[in-house]
Amino acid sequence: MLEEVGIPRLVVGGLGSGSGKTSISLGLTGALRARGRIVQTFKVGPDFIDTAYLAHTSRRPCRNLDSWLLGVDGVRRSLAHGSVGADCVIVEGAMGVLDGHGMAPEAVMETATQFPGSTLEVARIIGAPIVLVVDAWAMGETAAAAALGIKQLDQAGTVIGVILNNVPNDYRRRVIEDAVWSLARMPVLGALPHMPSVRIPEMRTGLLPLLQNPDVDAAIVELADAVSRHCDLDLIERLMAQARPVAPPARRRRAPLPDADPVRIGVAFDDAFCFYYPENLELLEDAGAEIVTFSPLEDAAVPHDLGLIYMGGGISEAYVPRLAGNQSFLESLRRAHAHGVPVYAEGCGLQYCARSLRTSAGEQYRMAGLVPVDIALEAGTLHSGYRDLRIATSSMLGGAGTRLRGHEFHFSRLLSGGDCLNPAYSMHDCDGEPLGCEGWTDPLMLASFLHLHFGQEQDLAGRLVATAREALNRSSDATIAGRGSRFAAPV
Repeated sequence: MLEEVGIPRLVVGGLGSGSGKTSISLGLTGALRARGRIVQTFKVGPDFIDTAYLAHTSRRPCRNLDSWLLGVDGVRRSLAHGSVGADCVIVEGAMGVLDGHGMAPEAVMETATQFPGSTLEVARIIGAPIVLVVDAWAMGETAAAAALGIKQLDQAGTVIGVILNNVPNDYRRRVIEDAVWSLARMPVLGALPHMPSVRIPEMRTGLLPLLQNPDVDAAIVELADAVSRHCDLDLIERLMAQARPVAPPARRRRAPLPDADPVRIGVAFDDAFCFYYPENLELLEDAGAEIVTFSPLEDAAVPHDLGLIYMGGGISEAYVPRLAGNQSFLESLRRAHAHGVPVYAEGCGLQYCARSLRTSAGEQYRMAGLVPVDIALEAGTLHSGYRDLRIATSSMLGGAGTRLRGHEFHFSRLLSGGDCLNPAYSMHDCDGEPLGCEGWTDPLMLASFLHLHFGQEQDLAGRLVATAREALNRSSDATIAGRGSRFAAPV
């Protein structure tokens, strides 16, 4: 059992998406770092884009705290392990502070103050206070009504103050500050003015990806300076120090096999493949893996002596021509797989392993062809949401019937193929509505549009490592038997 987590921490919640949670979280992180603090950041929910901004600002990997994907124990484990070596924690919330994955009508009376899956629920799990961000640009005294309503629904007193964002002038700031204090009995801990020079553009689905935003560093500097000047950082740090200690369950580490060297797992990691939960890679290492990164954009070949290849998610189709044009790497991947190297692919990884990929501009590209499907990218068609899964066909992730939870976020449509393959999962949404089958699997492949967080089930990473070790053992046996090397020389 780990010791109790008592690190000072704060959750930044909002009235809804676009209220300024990210701006305030980045500003607080930057301002605290300017005070010499080592800040660990977290993001509520499964988001990959906001986490990139937070990690860039804190200079530490940002982790996801998702009560639906991970459960209570998983959230507390992530907090504990992610906070090691840090002085304080900033957690950016998701959507509105009470917004989660909904409550079944028959359970509303029983769970009326629980708000499952919400920022409020995560804050309670990790024992952290919440500061509520209010966009003041087009609001006056109504801000007090919103703060009061949230305070009344938050019976545990988790929300401890308000920060105003995008304040148009001093008069509006005074009006809202007086109303929030006199009507909601909550302090206003800061008020950031409207800053037209800060540019963190948003897409319909969230922030512009970090790698596509050339203004990010200037924006972070300005936000940090604004928080230092317009927020009561001394008071905020005192409130953070009042976070309730929580005792997380220990993360189980597998006992190493006698005389067993770490098994090498190759992870695609570059501008096109950058969506990974940090815990996924750490849990693979805990289970006996050595992580070896490679770039399908830049490298000529897959690294040698891999037991498994892990290809994760990405966001931009701008890289598709370069990925398809790196024929030497594509051929190397085909050879490695043909010689028995298993592949686990999700999101962008599935698109890369498909037979062909058509961009939203209508251009068709030949891809790796490890999965005999053709996929189209369609900018206006978003498939997103939590997914409750049952493994449909025994695979590297477990036996048939094993329950998992995942998250779907992509702009893709299947054009053809897939009928000859075994489905990876049967799938329901988080309300239990059936959504059919998803993904494809065979003994050396599992490819899916879904992203899994390995922290949800402590043996999940271990199963992938076991698959990798078995593949290496088969290769070694084949070599001893005189059947040659696992793969040909690199192109």
